[in-house]
Parts: sequence; C-alpha cells; structure tokens
Amino acid sequence: MQWYAETPVRRSRQVVGDLLVLGWVVAWVLIGRWTFGLVSLLAAPADPLRAAGTTVQGRFDEVAGRISEVPLVGDRLTGPFAGAADAGGSLVQAGDSLDSAVNRVAWLLAILVAATPILLVAGAYLALRVTYLRRATAIARLREAPGTVELLALRALVTQAPATLARVHPDPLEQWRAGDTETVAALAGLELRRLGLRSVPLSPR
Repeated sequence: MQWYAETPVRRSRQVVGDLLVLGWVVAWVLIGRWTFGLVSLLAAPADPLRAAGTTVQGRFDEVAGRISEVPLVGDRLTGPFAGAADAGGSLVQAGDSLDSAVNRVAWLLAILVAATPILLVAGAYLALRVTYLRRATAIARLREAPGTVELLALRALVTQAPATLARVHPDPLEQWRAGDTETVAALAGLELRRLGLRSVPLSPR
C-alpha cells in the first residue's frame, strides 16, 4: 500500500499534513472536554439539594420514629413528620434529576463541539489521502509492467500543464504518437513524479 510518497518533498508534505490533522483532532477533543466541564458546572446545585434532602429526610424520620413511641397519640402525630421526610426524599430526587439532565446536555454539547470540526477537516483530508493511496498504489504496482510506459505518458499528456510538457518536447503529443522512446519515458517520469513515485527503468511495450 502506497500510503506515503517515495519522493522526499512530497512525503514530507504528507507527513506534515498528517501531523497537522492529528493536532487538529487532539485540539478539538480537548475543547470538547473543556465544554463538558463547563456545562457540568450547571449541575453544582445538585449536591446541596441531595445533601439537604438527605438531612431533612433523616431528621424527620428520626423524629417520627420517636413520636410514634408516645402512647395513644404517637401514631397520629407521626403523619406530618413522615410527610416532611418525604419532602426531603423529593429534594434528593430533584438533585439526582438535575445532575442526570445536566450530564446528558454536557455530553451532547461536548460531542457536537468536538465532532463537527473533526469530521469536516479529518474526513475531507482522509478522503484525499485515500484517493492518493489508491492511485499511487495502482501505479506503483504497474509501473514496471510492459506497456505501462505508454499509459503513463498518455496520462501525463492529459494531466500535466502545457508549460511542463513543453519542457519535455515542443510537440510531445506527436512524439508520443510516433513512439519516441526518450519522449515517452520523460512523459512517464512526469506522471510518476506527480504522484510522488520514483522513476524506474520502464518496460516498453
């Protein structure tokens, strides 16, 4: 698999590009974590609510238990205190609900903040790299096969700039049609260098 170019200049650009995209991903992951921590601060009242609810519930349960021991009227007097204890339980539940809701929102925002730029940039870059991988791998496997030199030369005539082709020969198309070995090999070399591949002795057809 030809993931990186063989020529030093293009390979260096690819490595730098990979590192920049990796840095982009790491940066946005850190921003996502920061967003999660920032939104999670909204759940700060949850702990005091739970603590207050637990305290209220415990104390009124204790009072209700002692009052229930009073002869004759104890059972009747425990009702209000049991209700107050239930109110403390409601505070605990409210704290749990607040913490859970804020946690879900924090995760959602963190994922959206981090994933959107990561997918846009890393996805586009990966698509370019995969496209290069397929083209370069196919050409690298075929460059020494018989007849490939003419195919590469033809691709160069299609993809290279006219000024670049003119440096090979004033009329490279005519030379390709005539089968001029030197011109065809030079054109094939241009196509290999365009993909960052080293020129090798190419087999004629």
